[in-house]
Amino acid sequence: MLESLSSHFAVLLDRNVLRDLVLTILFLISVLALRAGGRKAILHRDDFNLETKRRWLVSLRNLVLGITVIGMIFIWGQEIQTLAVSLIAVAAALVLATKEVILCMLGSIYRTSSRVYEIGDRIEIAGLKGQVIDINLVSTTLIESSRAENHKGTVGRGIKIPNSMLFGNPVFNETMMGHFTIQTVHINIERYADWQQAEEILLACGTAIIAEYADELAQHAKDISSDYIIDTPLQQPRVRLILDDIDSIGLQLQLPAPLGLRAKIEQRILRDFLRQSTVSEST
Repeated sequence: MLESLSSHFAVLLDRNVLRDLVLTILFLISVLALRAGGRKAILHRDDFNLETKRRWLVSLRNLVLGITVIGMIFIWGQEIQTLAVSLIAVAAALVLATKEVILCMLGSIYRTSSRVYEIGDRIEIAGLKGQVIDINLVSTTLIESSRAENHKGTVGRGIKIPNSMLFGNPVFNETMMGHFTIQTVHINIERYADWQQAEEILLACGTAIIAEYADELAQHAKDISSDYIIDTPLQQPRVRLILDDIDSIGLQLQLPAPLGLRAKIEQRILRDFLRQSTVSEST
């Protein structure tokens, strides 16, 4: 009698597992078909630019991943519950072992809910600076800023950062306020040099550059003032004097610059400054 009941239960168990396996296969086929169809539809949209397509593809991938996880939980819910009850100690150990992964997922939720950054934004976190090109549940991918520093010769590298870093580090988003930012160009001259002439050259260089995108800058300032209820952003160049060094005078030219063109604008100003300073000295 007991042997008959045990064999009947084993057969029933096998049927349940087989049913779940069939449902899993059908579900995964449906999800993959949905992802392929959505990807094809996005790529064939001629009215989307490359950045918009990339943003939609990332959103589609994350949506499909979420649907897959939820679907697998529903299909295998009874088995998962049975396993969890019988392996509470193991589950606790797994939580401790996967704490970093859980923090990464919570960081993704925090990023989504607070809109810290999106695809295409230029951010800086923990000294890492670049443009966001991919986001998933556990990490964010950046393309390193193309501006080379004095101590760093390699730029343009891909950087993957865990989303858990969002909880322990401030995020600087340069694109949150639009496609313009304040660029600062640093110049040092000798203590007894003609700083007034240097200031005039810097202001002239800044004014000439701003004139090239003055209309777009004015519209940007108007939009920022109305959207965020703040004072009109800087629209004209200005120079600050720094006297921290006894042997030199520091001049800081500040001007609004489009994102993505800051390095070119800085190099252009430095070259124009050197060229005009040399001409002034020769005359």
